[in-house]
Amino acid sequence: MNGMEIETIQQMLAIVTLFLGALLLGIIFNAYRIVKQPTLLLFIYGLFTLIVGITFADLISVFTPDEFIIIWSGIFSHIVVILGLCVMAYGIMRG
Repeated sequence: MNGMEIETIQQMLAIVTLFLGALLLGIIFNAYRIVKQPTLLLFIYGLFTLIVGITFADLISVFTPDEFIIIWSGIFSHIVVILGLCVMAYGIMRG
């Protein structure tokens, strides 16, 4: 396998991850509509941010071949993942 094939596989897996994350968010949101608990809503916000952060760098590489933007999107992706995890932890600790 060459580098282009591996990059294509990463991009396809990022799209699958994004769709599965959207499905999971929909399921959790339906649970929130039933119980109306703010903790669950904060958890959904954090999970959304986490999913976007995980897939951001791979999705950016789909739209642009510029190496500079791809490198910085990886850094930004990690920052968004950290923020998502913090929001999820805050929602759980808030109880």
